[in-house]
Amino acid sequence: MDGLLLEKVPGLPETVQIDVGEQRALVMPSAAAARRLVDVLTGADDPPAGAVVTISDPVRLVPAEGGLLPHLTVLGNVVHGHIVKHRVTRKAAEEESLVTAGDCGLDDVLDRYPHEITPGRRRLAGVARALRAHPRVIVLEDAAGLPTWGSLLRLHHAPEEPPPELYGAAVLLITTDSSRTAGFRDA
Repeated sequence: MDGLLLEKVPGLPETVQIDVGEQRALVMPSAAAARRLVDVLTGADDPPAGAVVTISDPVRLVPAEGGLLPHLTVLGNVVHGHIVKHRVTRKAAEEESLVTAGDCGLDDVLDRYPHEITPGRRRLAGVARALRAHPRVIVLEDAAGLPTWGSLLRLHHAPEEPPPELYGAAVLLITTDSSRTAGFRDA
């Protein structure tokens, strides 16, 4: 199994499987249940008794607001994620990060700080940062009042439009609002 498999997790269908290359959504009954599931998937908490959680490493969480470091530019955030994970030179990390940032539509905001860009762009920068770690699983947190992940990642359009690296990971959107899952298959 390459991706994510959840079995007997309370509040979810009996079995949830998301393979690399798939984008799925789970609608949770409450913000607390969503947070608990995020914590289990990212290793911050143990699964509930009797539940089985099998997940391919590495896993990257993209928080609802993007999870960027405020003292780094957009490019600096993407590069930081790459250097920390792969221990490469800054020049190599910047070259590769520029490609990923471009694929995420961030070319025009690379020199800006998170507070200087829109919430949607912060979310995309968080995805670019996560992608530089070459994760097998990306967990997307959601929040009302922000652009939907499906609209940002263009999942409802032709498959070649989302960042190509996105297809190298299983992508799971965790939300409490079923109206925010457009572009994602139900898990």
